[in-house]
Order: sequence, then C-alpha cells, then structure tokens
Amino acid sequence: MPHDCHDKTHHHALHRSLWIAVLFMGIEVVGGWIANSLALISDAMHLFTDVGALLLGIIVARMARWPATPTMSYGYHRAEILGALVSAASLWALSGVLIYESVHRFFQPEIVDGPLVFYIATAGLIANLWMMKILHPVQGHSLNVRAAYLHVLGDVLGSVGVILSGIIIWTTHWNLIDPIVTILFTLTILRSSGKVIRQTIGILMESTPEEIDPEAVQQALEQLPGVKEVHDLHIWSASHHKIVLSVHLIADPHSDALAAAHRLLEAQFGIRHMTIQVEDPKVFEPKYCYDCENKL
Repeated sequence: MPHDCHDKTHHHALHRSLWIAVLFMGIEVVGGWIANSLALISDAMHLFTDVGALLLGIIVARMARWPATPTMSYGYHRAEILGALVSAASLWALSGVLIYESVHRFFQPEIVDGPLVFYIATAGLIANLWMMKILHPVQGHSLNVRAAYLHVLGDVLGSVGVILSGIIIWTTHWNLIDPIVTILFTLTILRSSGKVIRQTIGILMESTPEEIDPEAVQQALEQLPGVKEVHDLHIWSASHHKIVLSVHLIADPHSDALAAAHRLLEAQFGIRHMTIQVEDPKVFEPKYCYDCENKL
C-alpha cells in the first residue's frame, strides 16, 4: 500500500477511535462517581489517556507529513516518536495515581455499587473492542498508532477486570476486589507501555534498530569485491520505519563497490536511506606506529 494511503488510513482510524473514546469516557466518569467505584473511575481515566493518545496521534501524523526544510533536513518524522513517548509516559503517571488510591482503599474500604459497575464496564468493554478492531490493522505501521493501540488494549483488559469486580461485589459484597483489580490493571499498563518507552528512547538516542545486526552489515560490506576496509559505520532510525545508514568504504577506485553496497544494503537489510563514502586505499593507506618514540 502506498505511503499516502497508509497515512489516510491511520488518520481515519484515529479519528473514529477518538470519538468512541470521548463518548464512553463520559459515561464511565459519571457511572464511576455514582457507583463509587475506583476501578470504574480508573477505567474512565485510562479512556481519558486514550483520548489524549489518539488526539496526539492525529496531530503528530499531520506533522510527520510536513516537508523537510534546510534546518529540518529529515523533516518532522520524529514528531511521531515524541508523541509515542509522551503517550506512554502519561500511562506511567496515571498508574502511579491509581496504585496510590488503591492502597488507600485497602485501609479504608468503601461501598461500591456492584450492578452499576458491571453494566457500565460491559458497555466500556464493547467500546474498547470496537476501537481495537479499528486500530488493529494499522497499529503495526506507526509507533505512535502502536502506542494508542496499547492504550486501548490496556483498557480492554481493565474493562474485563472491572466487570469481574462488579460481579464479585454484586454477589459477595466484597468491596476490596475494587482496589485489587485496579492494581492488577495498572501493572498490565506498565508492562505494555514500558516496551514503547524503551523503543522511543532507543530511536531518540540513535541506537541501532533491534532488527538490524551492525556486525552482520559490516561483514557483508567487507565481503564485497574491491572493498579493503569498512569503518565509521552508523545505523539509526529517523522514525519508526525509516532506517538510516552512513559508512566509509576503503575500496579499489576501479571497482563497483558503491553500487554493490547500495544493492546489498537495500536487498539484504532493507535499508534505503544511506550515505556511502568510498575512499581510495592509496590515499587512506593505513599507518602504523612501530615504536613509542616515532609517533604518528
């Protein structure tokens, strides 16, 4: 599918999911307040972060399409990465608040309206499954959409937990299940969002993408006909799916090393954005220091 088609699909999916999240967030806030359920309110708060993640996704998706400028030579692709980092970090902040409130309720349990929690959480589960269905086909094409999808996935698991807590409170009147479910819910959020945070930090720190083995790249380049040495090899990500490479090759000037390196990197490693400098081995002949007094 062409890149423009992917962008339009992402944009449409994010818009539809945003309106669903806004509607059911309002329902769960009101319902959680009436039912006095921390678990239900936490589910509504997570929907609030869903709204923020989806809205952020729409904004950065537009920014990523802005053209490159002399001062922003790679364009605004990393707006997607920054958006994903903010979205995932907001989940960690939310989790801290929910754990604090849950621990407080262990010492001061409160009466919760089980039937109301059950009905509203069931409606919330339907909304989250609906959003998951919309976002699932496109979540693999963008780290920012992936972060939004993980928000919704966490909310699905949270809704299931809230439904179970509603049933238990309804049938047994054991109100402590409310904070227990909330803590389990937040641990799930921390695990899923932690992976996104690690990926985004890796991209911002310009680390080599996980799917690329730099040693394998160097060895493959060294085996090209005419190549004498490979140095200053750097591989990083400008955005989630845009891998960039720069490298110096010391190669026979009469060889086809430059074209061969281009073909190799694209065909074997999927790298299309590269800068390759070919150096004449006569000009860059290695020099050695044979003794401490005769330093280069």
